[in-house]
Amino acid sequence: MVVIKKGYHLDATDVLIWTGIFIITVWALGKATGLINSPVWVDMIPVFGVVVTIAGISLKIGAILQKLNQVIFDVGDIRMEVKV
Repeated sequence: MVVIKKGYHLDATDVLIWTGIFIITVWALGKATGLINSPVWVDMIPVFGVVVTIAGISLKIGAILQKLNQVIFDVGDIRMEVKV
């Protein structure tokens, strides 16, 4: 049996996702404790956080789909080699 261990590495999409979550969490805590008053740009912080999070998730899904397409292509090559 072959055991493959893959180390986890942090890439740009993970940073975007966690940055968005961090922004929303800090804003919610600051708003709940009264540390954040409400100028317009402060009220938009959750929107910015959501946009950053969605961007990170979108990039991550794109990377996963590219890897999946490569796997499908490689499996097709294996099938062609087996048939010959």
